[in-house]
Amino acid sequence: MNYLIRRLEISEIEDALSLVWEVFLEYEAPEYSEDGIRTFENTIIKSVAFKNRFLSRDQIMLGAFHEKRLIGVLSISIRNHISLLFVHKDYHRKGVATSLFKNLVNELKNRDVKKITLNSSRYGIPFYHKIGFKELDIEQVRDGIRYTPMEYLI
Repeated sequence: MNYLIRRLEISEIEDALSLVWEVFLEYEAPEYSEDGIRTFENTIIKSVAFKNRFLSRDQIMLGAFHEKRLIGVLSISIRNHISLLFVHKDYHRKGVATSLFKNLVNELKNRDVKKITLNSSRYGIPFYHKIGFKELDIEQVRDGIRYTPMEYLI
């Protein structure tokens, strides 16, 4: 399936975060403590500071669309750290996340970026291994959020 991949406009960020929250609650939250769920909600979903990073261009978000419906998002900081990669459950294992990532890599190659980092949930590790990420350390927990630091060399 082909998807339209493009940068999201500021006006689309709230819809993107609604998608992130929906997917997070179903696939990530069961692995988190209540503290971790609230940390994610407060530092990403409800955070004015996080949303302002899109205004200042310290953060960009790519969206994947199928028939004008937003079905996946990838957000990355100017430090080349992926903070969000979420796909609607109806589109899991259909190439959406891979399409988002390949689009991002092509854009970063043009800027001569050499590596991308991220902190993966347990759920995401198999996908990230499949597309070429390597673990930098063992799983860690901070503020109730479980993650494994990973990197991808371009």
